[in-house]
Amino acid sequence: MRNDLTIYDRAADGWWRSDDRAFRSLRSVQHYRLAWLLRRVPVSPATTVVDLGCGGGLFAAPLARLGARVLGIDRSRPSLATARAHVPEARFACADVRACPLPDACADLVLLADVVEHVPGWPAAIGEAARLLRPGGALYVNTINRTARARWLAVVLGEGLGFLPRGTHDPALFVRPSELCAAAMTADLRTVAIEGEAPRLFATLRTGAIALRRSASVAVAYAALFAKR
Repeated sequence: MRNDLTIYDRAADGWWRSDDRAFRSLRSVQHYRLAWLLRRVPVSPATTVVDLGCGGGLFAAPLARLGARVLGIDRSRPSLATARAHVPEARFACADVRACPLPDACADLVLLADVVEHVPGWPAAIGEAARLLRPGGALYVNTINRTARARWLAVVLGEGLGFLPRGTHDPALFVRPSELCAAAMTADLRTVAIEGEAPRLFATLRTGAIALRRSASVAVAYAALFAKR
């Protein structure tokens, strides 16, 4: 089974466990991605963040501890239970990222971290993020490009060697940067930055968890930042 979203229910107690294999790579790459984001978007106690597809709260935790007001949205109730237990500073709600029970223009920063490649009809999630943003607010996305190289690294190697649970991804749902930028433009968001991500192969093999580095190529994975007009 591909794009098996039941993984996030079955393995939900492992989001924060150091010995857990299901989310070990997500915990590893979160540090790189959070640093990338914070270099570009200031976060303070005045910042309201909506984390769409928050899972067990890996992004919500550090942002809340910086003082931001954080609301995490996810469809997995077991993952949300884990998030509430580990991130009491934030609030969490169960909802579809394509239709959130939140008012317009309520957020300064919206996150779609490791989410759009799991969402059929993902442009609706971009539109929902744009609806939630105040003018001048920022949307952060990271995802996987729809290329043969990305399929080989993320699915054949990543899942085949156990760095990610088997069935995590469906390569047909991977998103090309041009498609993401087109959806953002339709939602009245302008592109601020796009940067490639690539695995640090030796660090990944040594630690048993995917480690990332900056790449001049977006052929595998990439981060993108958009601003509400």
